Parts: sequence; structure tokens; C-alpha cells
Amino acid sequence: MTIDFTQPPSPRERQRLEVRLRRLYAAQESYARATANLATLAKTSTTSSVVAKTGWVRVRDPFVYRPAAAPGDWSDRKLPPKELRPPAARLGTPRGAALRLLLIALFEAQTRTRAGGQPDNPRPLQAPGDVIAWADLLATDAKPSGKGRTYMSVAAKKGRHLFSAIELLHDEDLVALPNGDASRNKHDGFLLNHEGGKRVSGPNDVYVVPRMTEAHLLLPLGLFTHGWIHVLEDSELRYLLMLCYFHRRESDGFKVPSETRLLHMGIGPDAYERHTWFSRFDLNEVTIDKARHFNGTVDDYGDGGVAIPHTLRLLPEGFEQDALMVVSTAVEDQLAR
Repeated sequence: MTIDFTQPPSPRERQRLEVRLRRLYAAQESYARATANLATLAKTSTTSSVVAKTGWVRVRDPFVYRPAAAPGDWSDRKLPPKELRPPAARLGTPRGAALRLLLIALFEAQTRTRAGGQPDNPRPLQAPGDVIAWADLLATDAKPSGKGRTYMSVAAKKGRHLFSAIELLHDEDLVALPNGDASRNKHDGFLLNHEGGKRVSGPNDVYVVPRMTEAHLLLPLGLFTHGWIHVLEDSELRYLLMLCYFHRRESDGFKVPSETRLLHMGIGPDAYERHTWFSRFDLNEVTIDKARHFNGTVDDYGDGGVAIPHTLRLLPEGFEQDALMVVSTAVEDQLAR
């Protein structure tokens, strides 16, 4: 049983929770379809592919961790600028889909490509009939709008969302656009680049599926097949990537020093405090030092009190739960407090 020691939501937090709950229910059918499509890809994955052989998705460490600390005097109140953060910490946008699209694209590639292989991209961006296109792997709470010549369908809105995400990934050199010079359909056939993204000294390398010998973290398959990729917010996805990075090294539990979190991973307090929600979702276990409260404050801090990080442990089996049901129930429970 998870005991929640946090305070009831403030009026501002309550408003954000109400918005989140409305969006969850507005996108319920879209979530179900997108999750079913991702589950289909997993079930039909090629025998020699990473997903079929391991049941996990591999992501190279540089996507979430910079070996060299960001230079400068930074703190939780002043995060390093985006160019000094790893790619995962640069992709977050309030309503964008770049981070989740990149993770979905890595999953999709690893359902049909062996370790060390270079995936192509025959999948269309949007398609009629029963073909599973890229747009079908994303969920949305969008509704049709306008009338007559100004009418915009859900499919059109979803297309714009998809194109915008691909553009941001291209700006970060995480994908290449072989048709980028075309006057139309320039995003068709986009190709993955190395997860390290934009380089200072030259262009990024093409993507090949990580081998076991390369430094990488593992994402639970349930993130995709049980809908978590659609219902977790960007800050929660960044927190999850941090968890998976350390879980690969210390699966029994670990502490994340603030310097590592901030200077090497570009993760501020908002994303780190997602551990409270992950506890409600049964996705992580948190062991709290006696001097530190669940909300992160420390007794007598500044007068000798020591800020010892929480001990965190990822619970991969939690991702086998139905994400929409778990998250919507947790939000409703908070609103009822």
C-alpha cells in the first residue's frame, strides 16, 4: 500500500489536475486505438528483433546523460540552458509530441530490426484503410473545429502535430529528412539518427540499434503496449528516463545526487518531484531519509540539516497496468482530497 504524505492540492494544482483529467477522458478512444496499434507492432515483431528477443527497448545513454557536467553556475532555480542539456531534456514542450514520438520511433525500429542493424522507414506518415501509419501510433485529445473552408478534421490536426514533432527532432539532429528539399511531403521517410543528437564538431551519425556491449538503458515494453507513453506528461517521461538510466546500474535502489540530476541530465525539481506521482501509479518505490520530507523539504536546512536524496527504485512490472485507468484514478483521488 502506498501512503501519500503530501498535502492536498493547492487551488492552482487542482486546476492543473482538472485540465489533465479532462484531456485524459477526451482522448480515451484515441489512447485505446494508439495503444492497440503499438501492441500490434510488439506482437508481430520480427523474430530477430530486439523487442522480440529481449522484451525491452534500448536507448543509448547519451540521450539522457552528458558525460561532462554542464559548465557554469547552475541550480534548481536556474537550470543549464537547453544547449547544455542532453537531448531528452531539450525535447519537452507543453503540448508537443517530440519526446514521445522519438521514443515510439525507437520502439518501432526495434520491433523489426536486430541489434547492430540500421532501420529504414517504410511506414507512411498518414494512410487510409488498415495500414498503421505514424499518426496512428500517437494519441490526441483534439476535436474537429471550424466550418466550411475553415473546417479542420482531427486527422488534419494530428498531422500538424506529427509534422511539428518531426521538425523539432530534425532541429536537434535526432532524425534526418531524406525528402527535406521537396516542396510537399518533406517529412515522409524520416530516418533516425544517433540518440546523442546535435554535435558541436559535425553532423550526427545515422542510427543503428544498440548492441549489448554499448552503454544503454532499458525501457519497459509496457510503456508502449499498455498506454503509458500516451498518458505520461513530458516531465514524467524525463523522470522515467532518469529512473531507467540508474535502474540499469542499481536495480535494487539508488540515490540521484542533485549535481548529477542537474548538470549531467538537465532535470530540474519539477521533473524530479514526479516520484510522488510515480508512487501513486505504482511505478517506483521511494525510501525517504528521516530528515527529509516526502515533498523534498529538509528539517533545519541551512542550519546544519543535510539534504540526503531519496532512495528510488523502478518497478518495471507496474507498466503492465492499464495506464489510462491508473492515471485517471490517481488524479481523481487527488481531486477528492
